[in-house]
Amino acid sequence: MGRNSVMQIAVISDTHDVLREEVLKQIRMADAVIHAGDVCNPDIVEQIRANLQKDAGFYLVRGNADGAWAKELPETLEFAFEQVRIFVVHDRKKTVIPDDCDIVICGHTHKFQAETMDGRLFLNPGGCGRRRFRLELTMAVLYIDGKTWRVEKIALEEPVKQSVETGKENLANAAVGIAEDITASAGEKECTPVATEDTSGRENAIDPLELSSGELLHLIEKILRGMKRGKNIPRIAGELNMEPSFVDEICRIYVTHPGVTANGILDKLEVNRHIGA
Repeated sequence: MGRNSVMQIAVISDTHDVLREEVLKQIRMADAVIHAGDVCNPDIVEQIRANLQKDAGFYLVRGNADGAWAKELPETLEFAFEQVRIFVVHDRKKTVIPDDCDIVICGHTHKFQAETMDGRLFLNPGGCGRRRFRLELTMAVLYIDGKTWRVEKIALEEPVKQSVETGKENLANAAVGIAEDITASAGEKECTPVATEDTSGRENAIDPLELSSGELLHLIEKILRGMKRGKNIPRIAGELNMEPSFVDEICRIYVTHPGVTANGILDKLEVNRHIGA
């Protein structure tokens, strides 16, 4: 079982073609590895296997972005470590969770979660591969000792990439004042930006992670139209019932990639791999 009586389990998900050195470090120390899907590339599976400790277990389920190569992978897994019963699935909303499991492990949302409800742990390690929107990159280490467990969240650092363009100053932050920097397109009426209610934290705000690729493309097109008409980020977010942070993300891509289209922004966000149409 490893170097001591407590099992150390590396829990990861949504690698999406990327296996970071920080993740491999945790894998090398683990008595077992659980991957909750969206590997996207079978080479990642081989890299994980190559870095396992001798006799360490490897548990993997199929994610919605895994291709034909993964058709033989199970959609769910049930097993036990010590006296703790574990259930693994990529998207927990699309399955029935068994009543007799102690820990439910899932992925898909790229958002870290470790919440105990009715004595049962719901653990989502978050995404540890390609960054999605502005969500942090995370994984988890699960420690099991007999009937007890504890979870450690591992935050993964990513080098900040800065873009410098001659004659332009601080493009990365230019989207904050996008209304002042972008003129209205030909034939479109320019609007005076007005303050609107900030939707940040609003419970019923649209969550881009829950949209299909087609729905998200339509939303990006609306954001671009608003930008070209001189509307600021809070106004666009209010009109579309979106979190301002997501609108800001679209603005930043638009500013730092001159000539990019709505489809190009969709590709930059990499939602084609993360969200099924």
